[in-house]
Amino acid sequence: SSAPTTYKATIVNMELQASKEGPEPPLVRDTSALEVFNIPLFEIPPMLDVRSKADFAHSHIVTAVSVPAEDGPDAPQLFQRIINHDDEWGWLLQFPFVVVFDEATCERANWLVGVLQAAISERADAKDSEGADRPERLLRRLAVQCRQILLLKHSDFVSAFGGCCTDGHEWKAASFFDKLGPLPRCGLLHPRIYVAGRQVTLSADLMAMLGVTHAVVNADAWDAMDGTSGGGSQRPFTERIADVHGVRYLKCEISENQRDANETDMPRVFEGAAQFLAACAAEGGVGIIRMHGQSCSAGVVCAFLVSAWGLSVENAWRRVQESCIKIDEQLVWWDALRRLPPGRQPLEDAPGPA
Repeated sequence: SSAPTTYKATIVNMELQASKEGPEPPLVRDTSALEVFNIPLFEIPPMLDVRSKADFAHSHIVTAVSVPAEDGPDAPQLFQRIINHDDEWGWLLQFPFVVVFDEATCERANWLVGVLQAAISERADAKDSEGADRPERLLRRLAVQCRQILLLKHSDFVSAFGGCCTDGHEWKAASFFDKLGPLPRCGLLHPRIYVAGRQVTLSADLMAMLGVTHAVVNADAWDAMDGTSGGGSQRPFTERIADVHGVRYLKCEISENQRDANETDMPRVFEGAAQFLAACAAEGGVGIIRMHGQSCSAGVVCAFLVSAWGLSVENAWRRVQESCIKIDEQLVWWDALRRLPPGRQPLEDAPGPA
């Protein structure tokens, strides 16, 4: 069966209208903590924090670079800070550019956006970096690659994903992700359910940072005996992950081959996972799903919304898409989802992404 019609949110360019010639300017809009976390954060999108030095030192997103309010409206100083970070760590400009602010620095955030827009507009006709020095090459990269500028309130992010914030003045993203590895995406905020791909390791450090209490994982009989997960795939035994003490596991013996999985009683697996996640939500817990890959795991979130909350498959899919996770629709178990019995929870009580 095919996936439901793709749901796309309308994005409005609040600052500039595209000219008839040349590339369109970047979209500028407010964003949510959920969207920024799912960019994904562990890919280290370009992020500038315009708050004061003291506020940044007290708490900031681990990937943020400070361009403090004390600098004032000084464009050369702003670009020097951007260039200094590029010299030491580099910028991944293919991701949306995030500007972090608070109530006291709204005006500075808007000023910074204007400076970035002007720098991009001035280089709209630049075809290559020939003859440019290193700072100019960086700005030309920005002009070519920057398609969105997102405005994020720091308070919104710290209240949703405080574990991804740190203190001090130093940039700590490298050591943070060296310790934890890639992060899962967040499929739902209320109740909190994370979606993990194959690259995510469910280590004790990661589970503690996210506050995970319940985990739905693919496993086999060996995992049940050894206290591990990861069975049912082609991966070697050495790559199986040890259970984390204090976390409750639902171990599902299903094949990573969708055809083989559909030949088993997948609706029963989905229904069991939905009941497990519903119990997690009722206890105020935090769930994580690592069912082979990210797209398969997203299917389990759909199953939870269908079986435990009474949404249709199409509406459940829309809720998952609202979390801004990139999912391969061909890897979601659509046939099994459509064979789920309808849930009993009233539709109006169904959780949203935020």
